[in-house]
Amino acid sequence: MSFPHIIRSAIRSTSSKIALLARSTTPFTNRSFCSSFESEKNSTAPSEASYYHLSGGPSHMRAAVFWEPGKPLTFEDFHMPRPKANEVLIKTKACGVCHSDLHVIKGELPFASPCVVGHEITGEVVEHGQLSDSKIIERFPVGSQVVGAFIMPCGSCSFCSKGQDDLCEDFFAYNRAKGTLYDGETRLFLRNSGKPVYMYSMGGLAEYCVVPAHALAVLPNSLPYTESAILGCAVFTAYGAMAHAAEVRPGDAIAVIGIGGVGSSLNTGGTLYV
Repeated sequence: MSFPHIIRSAIRSTSSKIALLARSTTPFTNRSFCSSFESEKNSTAPSEASYYHLSGGPSHMRAAVFWEPGKPLTFEDFHMPRPKANEVLIKTKACGVCHSDLHVIKGELPFASPCVVGHEITGEVVEHGQLSDSKIIERFPVGSQVVGAFIMPCGSCSFCSKGQDDLCEDFFAYNRAKGTLYDGETRLFLRNSGKPVYMYSMGGLAEYCVVPAHALAVLPNSLPYTESAILGCAVFTAYGAMAHAAEVRPGDAIAVIGIGGVGSSLNTGGTLYV
């Protein structure tokens, strides 16, 4: 089952819970990176996309860079990343910090460095890459509010063609093995030196990020950016655990051991895939 289909199911099942969490006195901001940039969805201010195109777009941005295990991340200036065909430039509104990111930062999960981590994102579409498919542009028009998947399917490999996006050949061959997108190149370059910086998924701990279009789903206006960021990771993973690993069926009783991001998603969204 494709990522957008899973996310639509998750949104239908969890939208009321997410809305309640947004009004809760226990904030989720400890998981959010971009809170200082985040605008409220009900604001009367112009959208980020409108400003981006009226101003011609900024020439640079900032992102948090992981250099090597044991050293703190640093904020660095980057040239504005540019999407290529069938890729989308997103103005990041929120990005969670997953334990997978921490594994990379601690050196427990080998990955190309320096890199920008962060793969639980929500944001606003501000630009499409040149020569992008017209259907993609129609599906995600500029100004759309979207959520991204931590596994970014290419949409064309043998696994993606069978609906097994989580096994995408290009994602693991290029992004996880090399820290790039599917042309073998990163989209991140330091402003002061022009040196490349690798991408853990889309490199979401940044003001802007480039995401393959097949890794996006539209986020309803009724859902807040911050609380929705985990839809493309923890909720996505919980779905796989229930539907495929455990093969949970309607009426089954389940025990959830460990209430972290994935466990909490299992606990609150146990029926989202049926």
